[in-house]
Order: sequence, then C-alpha cells, then structure tokens
Amino acid sequence: MKKIALTALMLSSLFAGTALASQYDRPGFVTEVEDGRLWVFRENSQELKDFKATGEPAKQFTDIGSGPEGMTVKSADEQTLKDYLQAVKK
Repeated sequence: MKKIALTALMLSSLFAGTALASQYDRPGFVTEVEDGRLWVFRENSQELKDFKATGEPAKQFTDIGSGPEGMTVKSADEQTLKDYLQAVKK
C-alpha cells in the first residue's frame, strides 16, 4: 500500500511541475521551472533537447527578476531570452 501511495505522490508532483511550467509557455517557447528559476527555450530546439538530456548548459544567459511573477529567467541563448521577455510583456 505504501508503494502505491508513493507512486501516486510522485506522479502527481510530476504533473504539477509540468502544469506549472506550461503556464509560462508562450507561442514558440517552452519553459521549465527549476529551483525557482524559469528556463526558456524555443520549441523543438537543440538547446531544449540538451537541457532535458543533461541539465543546465555550461553557457547560459540570465535576467534576474524580470520574468512572470518576478522570476529569474534563464536561457542557453541570449536572443531567445530577449524574445521571450518581449513576448511576456505583450
């Protein structure tokens, strides 16, 4: 019984994290929330695939406190970061 409850808890937290991240998505952009920071990627980009496979990239761009709800926004590409922040303002 404990195993079933633990599995259910893990699955619900997985879906909650996905829902939380997707609320920040914008057309053309995919977001991931990690450690309270919002990672931004272009849809279907190599950077997104690499992030899902290996985690945070060595080269990253950050804009502190400028994202939705005052979140810090990070990206592997400076132009993606700028374009996303512009899309959020609209």
